[in-house]
Amino acid sequence: MQIPNVEPPQLRLVHSYTEEKQEEAPENFLVSDRVDTPLSEPEMIFPGLWPARTIGLFTGDGGIGKTHMTLQILTAIASGGEIEGTPFQSPKPRPVVYISQEDEGDFILGDLLRQSPTLKREMGLSGRIRIISTALKGPNLTLSDAKSCKLIEDNLPDGGVFALDSWSTFLTSNENDNTELLQNELSILRRIIKARKATPLLIHHRPKRNPQTMFQASSRGGTALPNSCRFQIMIENRGEGVEISFEKVSRGAKPPKLPLVFDEERRLFVPSSADRFLDAFQVGEELTTSQIMERLGNDPADKGERKRIVGMLNYRKGSIRKVKDEKKGEDAVWKRTA
Repeated sequence: MQIPNVEPPQLRLVHSYTEEKQEEAPENFLVSDRVDTPLSEPEMIFPGLWPARTIGLFTGDGGIGKTHMTLQILTAIASGGEIEGTPFQSPKPRPVVYISQEDEGDFILGDLLRQSPTLKREMGLSGRIRIISTALKGPNLTLSDAKSCKLIEDNLPDGGVFALDSWSTFLTSNENDNTELLQNELSILRRIIKARKATPLLIHHRPKRNPQTMFQASSRGGTALPNSCRFQIMIENRGEGVEISFEKVSRGAKPPKLPLVFDEERRLFVPSSADRFLDAFQVGEELTTSQIMERLGNDPADKGERKRIVGMLNYRKGSIRKVKDEKKGEDAVWKRTA
């Protein structure tokens, strides 16, 4: 008896979505017909780095701050602004959508408002930022499910940028293998891109270091994923702060690595030159914890705030060193060394 060839259910769902979509005809012309036609400039999300309607990949270790950096990137795009001290400069405002399957909506909103308090009064800007979270409510969204794909597409404004956090949660395939299912899921992502003229940013967890070889891959997954991405960045811990490297850009030379430090109060990354803690000192100057708090505009009597400030000073141990421990009735003393 011949065994029928039955497709996996995920592939049937993928096909049910793709068959509904009307494909546009590809560009098709004779060069002789267009030799005198002015060439259009490519549309860019970040000039020289990331072309619109191409896949971006943001890789980093778990817990290093990818969510905070993603919100900064999306806000820069929504405002047509920039992230200070970086080449992330958006030439025009675009609508953005952040789709998270790991963090609840209020957590994301809280961090976003800490980073950009002006969102409360700039309704035009806040109206260009949409948050979708399945962490607490709703089904998990996957690119193998036609309903999930329709929900994603229906919530994407034309020409917008959308982040999928994290990429692996939107897959039913094994991201480490170049299976037919993974190829189909990437094909579905491209169909969503074309349908909405949109640009995705995939938030991707970096694999852990191999305990035997001590090797840690810079990206994850089979070649299908990195080969599909025109823009790739990675965030890594560098002891004091983090470093963003450009693994792949669309044109020209890669920018140099970006050293950044985390501003705990504002919940965002800033260049070392804009670090408020370093600005509180002159190089070689010694200050007590209370003096530092006063210069930062904090109340030295606030014990919770004092604990947080001490933690942030210890975090900057490459530039700020404790030269005297705190004792009963006496502050610790700190010295800026670099």
